[in-house]
Amino acid sequence: MRPSSVLLTATASLLALAATSARAADAASAPAAETAPAPAADPMVDADGSPLGTIVVNGEKREVNLQTAPIAISTVSADALRQRNATELADLNGFVPGLTVTKSEGNERVIAIRGVGYETAQNPNSQPGVAFHIDGVYIAHVVALNQDLLDVDHVEVLRGPQGTVFGQTSTGGAVNVITRKPVLGEYTGEAQLSYGNYNYVRAMGTLNVPIAETLALRGTVQYLRHDGYGYAVGVPGYAKYPLDDANNIGGHVSLLWQPSPDTSVTLSAQSFDASHNAALQKCLLCSTDPAAGSTTYIADPNADPRVVSQDFGGKYVTKTRMAYLSIAQTIDDKVVLKSVTAYQYLNKNQSGDNDRFIYANYHDNIVKWQDMSSTWTQEVSASSTPNKSLEWVVGGFYLRQHALQNIMEYTTGGFSTDPATGQAVSFQTDSPYQHTSWAGYGQAIFHATDTLDLIAGARYSWDKISAQPVQYFATVPERIATSDALTGKVSVQYQVTPTNMLYVTGSKGYKPSGVTFAGNSIFVKSTYAKETVWAAEVGSKNEFFDKTLRLNVAGYYYWYKDFQFTAEDPVPFAGGTANIPRAQTYGVEFETTWAPTKQLRFDGTLALAEGKFHGDYYTIDKQTAQDIRATTYAALGYPAGWYYDPRVIAAVIAASTNTNGKKIPKLPGVQGSFAATYTAPVGPGELMLRGEVIYRGKFNSRIFNVPQFDTVPSYTIGNLMIQYQPDASPFTFSVTGTNITDKAGVSNKFADPYGSGTTSVEYIPPRQVFATVGYKF
Repeated sequence: MRPSSVLLTATASLLALAATSARAADAASAPAAETAPAPAADPMVDADGSPLGTIVVNGEKREVNLQTAPIAISTVSADALRQRNATELADLNGFVPGLTVTKSEGNERVIAIRGVGYETAQNPNSQPGVAFHIDGVYIAHVVALNQDLLDVDHVEVLRGPQGTVFGQTSTGGAVNVITRKPVLGEYTGEAQLSYGNYNYVRAMGTLNVPIAETLALRGTVQYLRHDGYGYAVGVPGYAKYPLDDANNIGGHVSLLWQPSPDTSVTLSAQSFDASHNAALQKCLLCSTDPAAGSTTYIADPNADPRVVSQDFGGKYVTKTRMAYLSIAQTIDDKVVLKSVTAYQYLNKNQSGDNDRFIYANYHDNIVKWQDMSSTWTQEVSASSTPNKSLEWVVGGFYLRQHALQNIMEYTTGGFSTDPATGQAVSFQTDSPYQHTSWAGYGQAIFHATDTLDLIAGARYSWDKISAQPVQYFATVPERIATSDALTGKVSVQYQVTPTNMLYVTGSKGYKPSGVTFAGNSIFVKSTYAKETVWAAEVGSKNEFFDKTLRLNVAGYYYWYKDFQFTAEDPVPFAGGTANIPRAQTYGVEFETTWAPTKQLRFDGTLALAEGKFHGDYYTIDKQTAQDIRATTYAALGYPAGWYYDPRVIAAVIAASTNTNGKKIPKLPGVQGSFAATYTAPVGPGELMLRGEVIYRGKFNSRIFNVPQFDTVPSYTIGNLMIQYQPDASPFTFSVTGTNITDKAGVSNKFADPYGSGTTSVEYIPPRQVFATVGYKF
């Protein structure tokens, strides 16, 4: 039997079992339906006595009980983030089935859900496949994903295309960070101080201040730093040049004005600054003769995965700024009008050793890599209040982004010369670009009966990207790409019992087209096509045995069209973004929580997935092309200008790879987690013990599936936490250990699609043990 048949059969069987068990459990215990929402902080015991608690999510821009939302959605509470020391998006691995967050070339974060992610490295005007939001504000630049999480209430992860209310860039899903809001009439605060190995320090302080009866202010400041998790030997002036260190400071502030129960105005601002050395990227496959493009490879000679031999020390400096105004007005208890106006600013600068090695007579260094972005967004919507007949939402969205990418790469024997310094240059770009987007959307939920809901929604999106590339100090003609799409969803939801639900959903997602910055290419065009995905999903959400057992299951099948990826061109240094015509992916996901007693709780996730490209499509693997160029160069007798010799270009074209049957990247076949939490009174207080195991299966980092360049191995890590809360005390004491076996798990491989052509790896953080003192009033 084919894997797809196995997965679909397993899904159907489990859903049938869930429905049958639901009727049996309902007949036996007849639990009451949940009505009053509880805080999203994941309590051990809910107000109605349920050990699992009620989780309320914003979902599709309306508050709803997670167990009645007809989509695959998961939440991560602030408590869960704290227990695992999750301070940024990369730390979400293992929380949510189907979610993979990987590092990419040092300081980018690639979010993939069910294999839908971001395969267009170094092209900043291309869009990720997972939309990232903070309090409903779409974060416009992919580099901005690498910032610390600040004053988080909870994180929502919506799996599957969100083509109605979230629109563009949500072919894979959406990640929504929901921050804590000011509270009227309460003067409260909290502080945390952590210290651990690697001189890890995290200090956080939050204050909620009532200014007037209708006015409140909430502010958070967080400082995080640690020494390097690894180092480089060979950097002039340093015995050990620290890498993978951190020195971050961030703040979030919100001002709430609520003149009446029907009117709410919130003005928020967020700031984040990071200044530290470069990420550790260990060379697995470096050319023995980079100047000639050798056909043999060498690896970093250091056995320790966190020690590298590099002769250029890199830096990373970034700052993000964000301000947004949210207004909500309820009219006659029937209609809610909302407006969210936001401004975002990003300025990132980094440098690093691009060849990842020490060569006697060769260097390849990125001396400047700057990304800048300034973005305005505006979204308005009108929606009905919850009722028993018809619920609806309509809205509009506008985005205007001005951005710049500025890169300077110095290489021995470069193709040009920097007029400012006289250094040999192998690559230079100074390319401003603009992105304009607008959309209109609507969705309705028809409550056909007390147990049957019919849902339909649609969105029209229009996007324009324009760029004025300057490469090798020469201006390339302006490039413009426009695209539009009609996306949306239809869904049927059936409430089998008050605590057991089935749903079936069909949806469509869209990523806009864009432009490439390279010139004089053969295969890679100046623009590339939009990417779309059709998705079918069937799921079941269940609670059994007086709500002590929760089991959610989802099975899906996706059909891609024009999958966007980074393509090499037969002409050297003329690669960019292109499209693979067709791909399919499918899988099944499980989430479960079991609380057999009020003191004991088990949580688990499991995701099984597979995806492949279909149909003949030929493209060029950069790593293979390097070898072909070098071999042909030698066979031709080492002619001058050999890189651009027509015979070398012809040899590269002849070695094109057929993607038919290749696996989709960033899609582990198996991933899952298991955690146990025990809480009990001990002495004059409460003790909590938590243990967790996370497994991430192997996957391919690129579309080519070449083991030496692309296979990212699996890893298993464990985390532990001990917390003590004295009775009637504002203090909390805890000790946390993450990656307790000190596993050098590979976060991702990066095979440079441009430049040096090296393949390097980045690792997950090593074992960390730290103590935390918390204080609340």
